[in-house]
Amino acid sequence: MSNMAEYALIFETGTGDDWVEKRKHAITDIRNWFKVLSPLSAVSNASIIAASIASQSALPPEIAAVGEENIQKYASSFVRSVDQGELQIKVLMMAAAIDLVSEPSDGSSWNTVDALAAAFWSALWFQSPLAQIKVEKIRQDLLQASRTRVRRVANAARERRTIPLIGTVNIDQNAANGAKVNHAFSRAVEPMVSAMRENAALDREELDFMWWLLSDRSEILDIPFAGMHDAVRAVVAGLDAAAKLRRLPADAHRNIVLRNIVDSESLSLIELIEKLGSNRNKLAENLRTVSNDAPAVFPLIAAIKMGVSDTPFANEKISASEWGARALLEGAIHHLQAGTVGGL
Repeated sequence: MSNMAEYALIFETGTGDDWVEKRKHAITDIRNWFKVLSPLSAVSNASIIAASIASQSALPPEIAAVGEENIQKYASSFVRSVDQGELQIKVLMMAAAIDLVSEPSDGSSWNTVDALAAAFWSALWFQSPLAQIKVEKIRQDLLQASRTRVRRVANAARERRTIPLIGTVNIDQNAANGAKVNHAFSRAVEPMVSAMRENAALDREELDFMWWLLSDRSEILDIPFAGMHDAVRAVVAGLDAAAKLRRLPADAHRNIVLRNIVDSESLSLIELIEKLGSNRNKLAENLRTVSNDAPAVFPLIAAIKMGVSDTPFANEKISASEWGARALLEGAIHHLQAGTVGGL
């Protein structure tokens, strides 16, 4: 959970107990605003907020207004200003996101909170540390909370459900004669059928993933992985694997994607795109449906599609394993968002 008393130290003056309590109330309301977003809007808003944090630029008016209005409910003197107000809104939004992604999962396969956590993990992961140590602390807290949630729900989502017995057939005597038995039987067997359906989907995911693994061949490029540069192999394998998943990737999927990767050379995003060569066009064609509304969440995919990148982190060199893990995460978010899970 967030610690507003600690985050208040970011601001130099006027942050006593009353100030902290009022901001806690605002954080609760901002958290509730996040909660009612659609998964698509959650990813888009996380991208915008994360990009604003990295660039230290102002939030768009429509998002800043959410923070401003919720703070002013409890602190009417609050004014959104360049020197302190903008930063305060960002801090409270990050604190609200930390609280939300730290909540227990409701067990659904792709929901707003999971989308928000995955998006913040992806976006904040691909950033340089901030020079302001106290602001960097809350950025790291949000990164850690988001990563922890994604890993937790990815593992929990693959636990097989216990198949319940058929329930008692309770016939509603007020229903039409022809519908009484049908409705009663449907209610009695639905929990069993639902559990069997979910377990079957997970079985199908494992089978598809294992067949892909045994082939040792990229389905997107239709060529063997053997002979590819490590970073290229890692990225292609990550994108291939993401297309097979029906849930967010777990550590086991990442480990499989990276099983033959040797981190002999670190590459920047620009260098990686050059290494992809003509394969980039095939990858870009496969990724053409990826939304352009969340570039901070999909920096790798955006660079593959465009052949260039203007993200500030594009010149930082990272290992082949990190590129593979990023491709897996970005690809999984895309397929879950687009509804194209479980196939290329």
